[in-house]
Amino acid sequence: MDFQPTSVGASAAEFASKAILDPSGGVQADNDDVSDGGSPVAAVDFGEAADSDRKQRRVHHHKRHLSRSSSAVDYAPGNALINELGNPDNMFVTENGTVVTSQIGGTAILPCATVKPGTATVSWMRRIDYTILTIGTRSYSSDKRFYVDHTRHLKTWNLEITPVEASDAGLYECRIATHPTTSNFVHLKVTEARAEILGSPDLYIMSGSSLRLVCRLQGSTQAPLFVFWYHSDRMINFDTDRGLVVHINSTESDLIMPYTNTSDSGNYTCQPQNISPATIHVHVLQSEVPAAMQHGVRSSTSGSFAISNCAMFTIIYMLLQMLS
Repeated sequence: MDFQPTSVGASAAEFASKAILDPSGGVQADNDDVSDGGSPVAAVDFGEAADSDRKQRRVHHHKRHLSRSSSAVDYAPGNALINELGNPDNMFVTENGTVVTSQIGGTAILPCATVKPGTATVSWMRRIDYTILTIGTRSYSSDKRFYVDHTRHLKTWNLEITPVEASDAGLYECRIATHPTTSNFVHLKVTEARAEILGSPDLYIMSGSSLRLVCRLQGSTQAPLFVFWYHSDRMINFDTDRGLVVHINSTESDLIMPYTNTSDSGNYTCQPQNISPATIHVHVLQSEVPAAMQHGVRSSTSGSFAISNCAMFTIIYMLLQMLS
């Protein structure tokens, strides 16, 4: 079967010119087209309420299936080619012009769901270089990061890319081998997620005080499975013997150390899964005030010098003595 690139706009126009309205309000393919070898799968009846209801249910199940994706999905068209073609509603459940956003190192799921299973072959093409990626469930790319996840009862032919690279961004075409070829387009946007530690690059605290570092996840499209914290080159997530605690959620991770001494000085690195790490240099200064009199100090976004309340009162007392 020949899968050479075709003009999608011309194919849509050719289909429209061959379509005729029947008395019931449906759309059927011209008989001449079928007799010439065209596929009758192009004939779709829009007049029956039952078919419309079934399609709405398939859209609901399809979107619920995509909600498990690590990618952000936007169904608003954003490409001139997509807008020109319009939505090939007669063949696809997936909205034409769907925009998927995924981060580098993550998994992108490009949706493609058909109305009817039929016998026509579904394939995926990368439009930037017209590379055929998959035909049916078989991969035709030497890049093993591309494969099709086909769910028969949902009639989905989703293209999965893992791990995502920056060069994967662009327009992808899901096509059904009808006569003429019917296509649906998905635009993939790729972002680079990064970590940011509040108070970086330097934080000063007094020995004996507590330490809390907050690592924010910027530009992430999926929650990391793990966030590792390092002191210099040593991972410290499990240093529970000294009371260290690490909290993780979808947007940030906290490192809490209830008591510090000068040996805790050094670089602290937040390394989430598939996200660029962040580092802060913590300076733990020797305090002349007994540790039992000090209160914990939280990390500051300004990175300025942090001092205990007790030490501040001591300085004020000494100044008053000098003035008296």
